Amino acid sequence: MTVNPAPPKLLRFDKAQLFNFFFFGILLFLLYQLLRILSPFTGAILVSATLALIFYPLNLWVRRHVIGNHTAAAALSTVTAVLTVVLPLLVFGWLLLRESREFYPRTNQWLTNISQRDLQVQLPETLKNYWDLDLADIVTTNLKTIQGNITSSGTVIFRNIFFFLISFVVMTFTLFVFFRDGERFLHWLIDIIPMDQEYKHRIAGQLYMTTMAVVRGLLLTAAFQGLTGALGYWLAGVPAPALFGALTSFAALVPFVGTSLVWLPLSAAMFFWKGIKVGLFVMLWGLIVVGLLDNILRPILIGKGAKLPIFLLFLGIFGGMKVYGPLGLFMGPLLISCVIVFLQIYRETKNLPHIPE
Repeated sequence: MTVNPAPPKLLRFDKAQLFNFFFFGILLFLLYQLLRILSPFTGAILVSATLALIFYPLNLWVRRHVIGNHTAAAALSTVTAVLTVVLPLLVFGWLLLRESREFYPRTNQWLTNISQRDLQVQLPETLKNYWDLDLADIVTTNLKTIQGNITSSGTVIFRNIFFFLISFVVMTFTLFVFFRDGERFLHWLIDIIPMDQEYKHRIAGQLYMTTMAVVRGLLLTAAFQGLTGALGYWLAGVPAPALFGALTSFAALVPFVGTSLVWLPLSAAMFFWKGIKVGLFVMLWGLIVVGLLDNILRPILIGKGAKLPIFLLFLGIFGGMKVYGPLGLFMGPLLISCVIVFLQIYRETKNLPHIPE
């Protein structure tokens, strides 16, 4: 009697493979749910991580020379970071919102009272048939747009004041945790990554170098913009050019609007005080000279510090801000760094021929 063989199985899994599929499937699901829970506080966590990197040398110095206890040193470093960076930004935003509510109505009233002849730009007769330049309309439209953006941002903050306070608390507490347990968490995270130690430390080093390059690039670009703005304000005869230059450096750290928070209202004030030529000079100086420094210096400084291609970094910064908002300023360079490092590791593991830089 002939026994028919059992039909072959299409999928053959042993017990270890089934366990791996089940374990990593559940792990990915849990990580996805965790990311969904933490997603409202992504900005606060990223800000706290950046501040922890910036003030990490201070935290080490406090632990070695002031307070030996890690918890007390972390608390002192957290208070120092918040008082140095976060609170001045909050005060600056509050003052900006308060002043912006009065700025546009005053300017609009001035434009209503001033004669049309005072704002008329003389153009050649050949150009008047093709281009009718209405300076009053240009000034009003731009001032209304800036004031509207500032007011809408402030309205969003007031409308979500509770969530804003929660985010601030989360950022402060997360900063404290990073100062106290950041080293231990980082070593634990590196240990569980299933890669060779050399590759893991190379990726971590590249991410750290890129983050610090972004921070240094932001600060240096803001400093250069402040110095350039102060020079233009001094040439235009603006009172206290050093003060307005410092405010320009401070405003350069604000995403999207940046230095226009200072030079645009200042140019409108110069229209009031010293005439159209001075106001127009301040506006063009801020728009062309100070504004372009941000687009030119920032990719160069970040690329030099992170050792990344300037062109890719330029696309990463502005593309990241387009996709992720203000977080894209960090996400873009970090993603480019990760892609480049992983491609280098792949080339080394596969023994691919080296392409000269």
